[in-house]
Amino acid sequence: MTTYLTAMASALAMRDLCQRQIDNNRPLDSLILDAIVERVTRDTAALLPCADDVFQGIAQAIQAQSECTAADAFVQVLHLLDAKSLFAYTRWRHGGWYVVGVRYPNGACGCVSNNYPDKKWRIVCDRRRQGLNEQGDVIFRSRDDAARAEQVLALEAWTAAVRSPD
Repeated sequence: MTTYLTAMASALAMRDLCQRQIDNNRPLDSLILDAIVERVTRDTAALLPCADDVFQGIAQAIQAQSECTAADAFVQVLHLLDAKSLFAYTRWRHGGWYVVGVRYPNGACGCVSNNYPDKKWRIVCDRRRQGLNEQGDVIFRSRDDAARAEQVLALEAWTAAVRSPD
């Protein structure tokens, strides 16, 4: 990550923390700014590897898709790339789970399921799979493992989309 992206992440973390202080009627002068910047710098460095042009392309696309602010899109990309984040899930009507925060360039969200005859965890729309128990059928030990793998697939799709000459 570049200095710009780390600085932007620090600025957003600072904004959110100041807002929480104000919302809770606490003084801003009690904040330990160096600790906040150090934590955000460490957290930003731990993100999945992503080139700056891809990061900015993802943020611009999310901003256009979601009609949100640039700062909100930036936060969504940080979440998409956070290799340490705990996943949140919502029920999918076909028996699987939507993976909150994992999204693809076409706007689709991540989805994992163990709603298969063998009850093994898979990425629902995994293009590598020819068929169950055939070449490309990748299985995972847990829902979180499947979600983490889908997070990487989504980043690969974003990288291809951002760098596409179209």
